[in-house]
This record gives sequence, C-alpha cells and structure tokens, in this order.
Amino acid sequence: MEDDAADSKGVVPCSSSSTIQRQFQREYTTSKFREVQHEFSKRGDCLVRGVTQEGDLFWVTVNEQYLLYGEPRSWKYSVEFDPKTHKIRCECNMFGLRGIICCHCLAVLFYYGVDTVPSCYVIHRWSKNVQRKHTFIKSSHDEKRSDESHNLFRRLCSHFYNVAQDFVTCEEEAAMLHSGLDQLRSKLLDCRANLLSRRVPSSQNSTVTQGDPHLGESDIQGPSKVSTKGRPRMKRLGSELDASIKNSMRRKKKNPPLDVHQALNQDVAGCSARRANESQEHGGFLSLLNSFRHT
Repeated sequence: MEDDAADSKGVVPCSSSSTIQRQFQREYTTSKFREVQHEFSKRGDCLVRGVTQEGDLFWVTVNEQYLLYGEPRSWKYSVEFDPKTHKIRCECNMFGLRGIICCHCLAVLFYYGVDTVPSCYVIHRWSKNVQRKHTFIKSSHDEKRSDESHNLFRRLCSHFYNVAQDFVTCEEEAAMLHSGLDQLRSKLLDCRANLLSRRVPSSQNSTVTQGDPHLGESDIQGPSKVSTKGRPRMKRLGSELDASIKNSMRRKKKNPPLDVHQALNQDVAGCSARRANESQEHGGFLSLLNSFRHT
C-alpha cells in the first residue's frame, strides 16, 4: 500500500524525450520503470550493423559494445522485427526472463522510427494503474489453525470480499446486496432451526435429564484435548556445575581432612624415608666404585 501511494503521488522523470519511454513511465511502477530506464541508457552502446529480409520479417544484427577489465569488447545479437505489427524478439530473451524489453530491441525500434510499442510488451503485472484486491483483505497475525471450520471461514470471507469489490462503487447496488444478505441470513437461521428440531426427539421436556441417558447422545461430544505445557525440559545454565560442586562437598563430608599436626608429621616422615632411600642408593653406588678402583 505504501508503494502504491508513492507511485500515485509522483513519477520518475524520463531521461530522454522518447515517446516509448514516456509510455512505460505512464504504465509501470517506479521500481520497474527504473529497470526499463537502465535498458534505455544501454541503448546508446548498441549499433545496427546489418539487415536481412525473410518474407515479411527483418533480421537485424545489433552490435553491443561494452568494457571488460578496462578493454573494449563487442557482441553481436540477432533481432527479429515485424514492420507491420511492430512485434520484436531478441535472441538474448530478456523479455521472457525479466518482462522488460532489452536494449537491442530498443535500438531496432529507434532505427525504424517506432513511436509506441504494442500492448503485449507492456505487461499488466508491472502496471501501477490497477486496483489490487489484496488491499481490501484484512491482515491477521493470529496463530495458524488447520481445522476445517477455520478453513471454511477463510473461503467464505474471500468469496464475500470478491462480491463486495464488484458492487462497491454504486450505492443502489450496495443496498441490494445488503438486503439480499439479510434475506439469506434469515433463511439460513430458519434452516438451522429446522435441523435442530429434527435432531431433538419429540417430548414434553426438551432438556436432557439424568434419568434417561440415551436422550441426546448424538449431541454430546467429548471435551477438547488440550496439551498441557508442564515443566520445561531444558535445564538452566550452570546446572551441571552445581551438581559437581554438591558431589565434591558430599565426598569431603564423608572423608574429613586430617589435622594440621598430623599432616605435618606425615610430611616429615615421608621426607625422612625418601632421604634414607637416597642414601642407600648413593652408598651402593660408592662401594661399587671402590671395588673397581681396587681391581
């Protein structure tokens, strides 16, 4: 809707005095007309080199010049042109891919002095002068549902909108539509009442009593199943670290640490044992050396 409002307020100025460019300016949206203008700017790099005639058709050779890594290059394109109907087709097939006429076709049209292009080259989908139906539809951000009642409601709303769009310009037609909808609504209410009267058995008391459980069994439906959320399965950040800390604290409680004096005594005893072992090792080594000396 914002783009439609911008297109209705102003237009992009033409880069030349070409009548073909003004034709696209009147019809196309702003974004699409800028793409067409880009092809008009490239038309200056296209030169007509040769023309061959086959029956009523002309085959025109167009040479396009461009720069590749700072060096001039050129490429030849073959364009088919009908001078009677002004229908044109290029081998680059840009119109089939992007829906706009290429610069090679524009060069041929200017070469033969064509003022306007046929309507088949002005695609209706790019036009800004159409009233789009999606602007009448109310957007909904509700959660998507897949039940049949909701799908039926959406189809009915779409049908109602299409009918209203056709008769919204005249007050008399709108009044007739309102009266017709009111009559149809009353008929539907009567039809619903008849259907309900057929379902309910003929009895003095129309309500379902507890003494007769068979009455209205077809109308009784089970409760709708609702999936409860429950406790979230995901763990919070740092739960594993907390568990490891608790386990270490539990192990410390089971195996309490020794006193300071006991720990010092154990350290002294360990040091003395290591020194005795070292002295024994050194003594055995020295006796071995003395034996070698005596020999």
